[in-house]
Amino acid sequence: MNKVILITLFCLHILYADKNETHVINNNIWDNNNIWIKVYSNNKNYNTIINNIVKIEQKIKKSTKNQLLLDELNTRLEIQKSKLNLYERKKSFETILFEFKFEVPEITIREYILKNLLERLNKKIDKYVVFKNEFYKALSLINNYHKNKKQSVSKLDVKYFKEYVESIEKIHINLLESRDELQSKYIQYSQDNLQKHITTSIIIVISYIIYKIISFFLFYIERTIHKDENQKNYKKILSILFFLTIFIFLVVRYLDDLIYIVTFLSVVAAALTIALREVILNLVASAYMFFSNMIRVGDRIMIQFETKHTIGDVTDMSLMKIKLNEIEDYTNVKEVKNVGRTIYIPNSYVFTKVFYNYSRKKDGLINDLIEFEFATDNDFKNIENVTNEIFSNLQLGHTMTFTLNNLKTGVIGLISYQTNYKTVSQTRGDVSIKLLQAYMIDGKIKLKSSKASVKSSKEDTE
Repeated sequence: MNKVILITLFCLHILYADKNETHVINNNIWDNNNIWIKVYSNNKNYNTIINNIVKIEQKIKKSTKNQLLLDELNTRLEIQKSKLNLYERKKSFETILFEFKFEVPEITIREYILKNLLERLNKKIDKYVVFKNEFYKALSLINNYHKNKKQSVSKLDVKYFKEYVESIEKIHINLLESRDELQSKYIQYSQDNLQKHITTSIIIVISYIIYKIISFFLFYIERTIHKDENQKNYKKILSILFFLTIFIFLVVRYLDDLIYIVTFLSVVAAALTIALREVILNLVASAYMFFSNMIRVGDRIMIQFETKHTIGDVTDMSLMKIKLNEIEDYTNVKEVKNVGRTIYIPNSYVFTKVFYNYSRKKDGLINDLIEFEFATDNDFKNIENVTNEIFSNLQLGHTMTFTLNNLKTGVIGLISYQTNYKTVSQTRGDVSIKLLQAYMIDGKIKLKSSKASVKSSKEDTE
């Protein structure tokens, strides 16, 4: 029975709404497709529903003892809240007009060439003219309905539209003035900045051509007089002087726009640091090597690549790379290599890889090692005496140590000596042959035969 009463009360409420509750606009004029009327209707309906919700909530607070009335009010509150979702909260005349505000920025070389701002502003003005015409159509329609007392167009509605007439006209004037200001800035940029940029660019290009001509003649004179492929550091010095001169020229040239240049260079530097990281590292490494003298033309170096390495003589050093002439790898006798290749190493490797410079040592001396394997029943004191005699005749200092091989079937003699890095391969060959001959002539020294030699000798016996 209670449910029937509640349903009946709810139906009566729909038919006879509370006189204090404002109704949402639903007359024909508000169904017009004019953008201004639609926005006004949306905004007014949204505010109307908000007011209805506030009124219902106030009634709920006052009717805490009447359960039937509370149920009815809560139902009405839910209906009003569901209607609220049909309208946009922030849609108003202000949001429409805000889209047409325009501020004229400073002109750059890119903007002067492309004219993007002017094109965008012209499109905005054309669009605004359409919106402006629509506004006056809406105002005329509102006035006519109010004068003829048709439908629910009140004096407040007409007043609301008329209050925006001044803003509508003012924004249109501002857009036209912005276009004039922008065009004048293009003209001013052409007369001042553009000519300055063109002159600066011409000076830089001419300076670069002169720099290249001087570099060519110096290189030609160097090659003709000295007839040596190894160039001196004049190329690097000339290059540094050229770029330093250009930099000073640009700073002096654009001293009035120094803040703009600093800001611009900061943005450019951030982008270049990411995009040209390797190039920047190479340039920094080039300057570091030039002032530190860690590597010079003519030095013999070894560069480490993970588990591999390359040895070569430095034949040229540029701003970006080191040119190596690969030589024989005397650090590993067992590894056979094809040498003589020209290898280019990025300068940045001085920061990320391991370098060995043999030329930096006193007299260019490096340690070399020769190995011989002896039988276990040798007189090792006698082996030392024979070895000492050979090195004494060659006037080379040395040390000799013995150790068992992995299988403990023989003794390995390790002979370490110092020699110049440029003659290490030849010296090793001479010393190895003389030691082998001396060991074989001495009847008491027994060299350990390899498995292949043993097998070969057995086959010969058979």
